[in-house]
Amino acid sequence: MDTMWNRSVRPFQGGPVSWLLKAVAVGALPSAALAGLFWSGGLASMLANALVGAFCAVIVWGGYELASPWLLDHPRRLSPARAALLSAAKWLPLYSLLIFLCLYLVRRVSGIDLFNPFSVTVSYLLGLVLSNLVVGVRSTASMVATARELEQARARASMLALKAQLSPHTLFNSLNAVASLIAENPRGAEEALEHLSGLLRQILQALEQEHWTLAEEFSLVRDLLEVERARFGDRLSFRLVLPAEDEQREIPPLLLLPLVENSLKHGFRPKVGPCSLLVEAQGPRILVRDDGVGRRGEPADGIGLRTVRKRLEVQGGKLSWPETAGGCAVEVRL
Repeated sequence: MDTMWNRSVRPFQGGPVSWLLKAVAVGALPSAALAGLFWSGGLASMLANALVGAFCAVIVWGGYELASPWLLDHPRRLSPARAALLSAAKWLPLYSLLIFLCLYLVRRVSGIDLFNPFSVTVSYLLGLVLSNLVVGVRSTASMVATARELEQARARASMLALKAQLSPHTLFNSLNAVASLIAENPRGAEEALEHLSGLLRQILQALEQEHWTLAEEFSLVRDLLEVERARFGDRLSFRLVLPAEDEQREIPPLLLLPLVENSLKHGFRPKVGPCSLLVEAQGPRILVRDDGVGRRGEPADGIGLRTVRKRLEVQGGKLSWPETAGGCAVEVRL
């Protein structure tokens, strides 16, 4: 069947005891307040109404919790508005059944007969207001949880795509750079191979981790840039600025590498003359700025940039492109 089962909806979230205390409070307090405002009888009347309200809240809210996966289950083809209407259409008859079950059980257990027009109307309307409040909160929480899970899944999928691309992409570029040095500068080729070995070792470590430190990310970026010197020679200069107090700040691995490679590929390779790159960390802000050929409009959202953006957004961060006099700048806010 073409249906969507909302896996983020779990009955009695937070634990049965916590839920029971909230249900009793939600039912008892409004019922006691109404008894004090509209009925005479003093404390005894308020207490009796509070007990009845608490009992009904446990029944109605418990029924909703148990039925919540079914209530929020809907065909995938439905629009969000129609899916919400379907959930409401399921809930209203179930709510009516639960209310009348409450009134019946109150009469059987306590002997209090609430089956009169006034009591039924008040109980139904009060319960409907309170239950809609609970349903609204639970539904919103479910939608937020589902949206977050979806974004995290998209970020993980993008990360897997980046993993599939990054190692061979970096390896082939670096090997080409080293190969160009072997005949004319064997010592330079040897040094480039050492940096390449460190770069690949760190990439393999990064692919196995969810987070690592800025110090590790900067070390990886340094090895990449040292390898790229084989391609650019003395034309390439770079400066990595990482304050000591930010070295242990945790970030997603391989976050800066695509941004640096973007500068090398799109900023420096078409350029004639010296090329300068700055990677600077200042607290939660990291700036990658080059003096390459620059860009026009928004950059092409390739796999590297798309992955960086999604991974940042999932964690509440942001990727932006500040204006710069020449070249290109990209800012990461963690």
